[in-house]
Amino acid sequence: LRALALLSATICVFTATGAFAQPSILINEIDADTPGTDSAEFVELTDGGVGNTALDGLVLVFYNGANDQSYAAFDLDGTVTSGDGYYVLGNSGVPGVGTVFGGNGLQNGQDAVALYAGDAADFPNGTPVTTDNLIDAVVYGTDDSDDPGLAILLADGAPQLDEDVNANKDNESLQRSPDSSGA
Repeated sequence: LRALALLSATICVFTATGAFAQPSILINEIDADTPGTDSAEFVELTDGGVGNTALDGLVLVFYNGANDQSYAAFDLDGTVTSGDGYYVLGNSGVPGVGTVFGGNGLQNGQDAVALYAGDAADFPNGTPVTTDNLIDAVVYGTDDSDDPGLAILLADGAPQLDEDVNANKDNESLQRSPDSSGA
């Protein structure tokens, strides 16, 4: 698969004393459009390879570009990244999935996935797009025009990503490159 650059962010920070600080959690990869009935969709989070990082206090929110409102929110309290530093939310058949959502659960089109500090109760279905407590976001499409309502989730100048950039949306995903990097 051809990796596509996502948002830029710092993976880990060190305090002035050199002590290791809590790693940043980022969206590492998403696959919203898969062959057939979209039964292999997923969102992969990363802690940059630190491993075994608690995801307490985080929520992953899906936004629909048709109305720029949330349609799903997943509370990550009680979950932990793998020893390699990954946590996967996706369809039941996705290898290594930790939180399952139903097939066709990640919409295709002008949509977004956003990671926040907060709780799923903060994002009932129909919640408008917000940058309050935003940690990371991916605004994507499948050969769709850009959605200005979702663009507020992105850093200035960051593009809406196109899962169909190579005319192969069913077999390619959007990934950080290199894997778990800030780019």
